[in-house]
Amino acid sequence: MIVTVLLAFVAGFFAGNGLPYYVEGSTGRTTNPSPFGEGAVVNVLTGWAGLVVAGLAWYFADVSNHPWPGWTAAALGVLTVGLVHARMWQADPWGRRGRTATS
Repeated sequence: MIVTVLLAFVAGFFAGNGLPYYVEGSTGRTTNPSPFGEGAVVNVLTGWAGLVVAGLAWYFADVSNHPWPGWTAAALGVLTVGLVHARMWQADPWGRRGRTATS
């Protein structure tokens, strides 16, 4: 059951992290801060990779045998990454808000 909880948490974390990047990139916006660079394509690839990791972790989590711990861990993973994003984006870790269009 511990493996289920850990993998479900990872799945929730990476799904919650990948979705905003994928949506922003696929709609052509580049406002998500990313350590991998700027651009819609970078956001799509970052989001896609996160969603792939989430899918693989969920596949191996065996949540069907431990549904309550698994789903709870996944929900906590999504909540955790949401709080991390809220905190980091507010702090502007990549220094993108202070730049002008020419810099």
